[in-house]
Amino acid sequence: MKTLIVVIFMCFAGIVAAQPTEVRVKPLKDYYYTGSLPLKEDVNCYVLTSRKDFKKFFGETTQPDTPDFSKELMLVLLMPITKRDAKLDFDRISMKAGQFIEVYCKVRYGKHKLTYESYPLSTCVI
Repeated sequence: MKTLIVVIFMCFAGIVAAQPTEVRVKPLKDYYYTGSLPLKEDVNCYVLTSRKDFKKFFGETTQPDTPDFSKELMLVLLMPITKRDAKLDFDRISMKAGQFIEVYCKVRYGKHKLTYESYPLSTCVI
């Protein structure tokens, strides 16, 4: 009877350990896309792992919060150029099965059109 209880407990512990865990996220502000890469119609999600990739998106920068790519990954949510007032936000980011990361985002559209064109963008570091 004791072995049955131990086996059942071990099964439940394995199920709990396999659940997604929240990832610590540091949002980044004041980054602007240079428009150098073609984008799909809807939300585009990119993972930047090197300074070379970073330069393709944002050009050369000396901002103090620039990611250290030896320890961090940068996530970028990006939409094509538009005159609509759109805001992109990371809703939830969780890690599942070791290296697999789930990213959920939220898109909010304003009521008015803008007088200029912009790329709706949201960035963070994990």
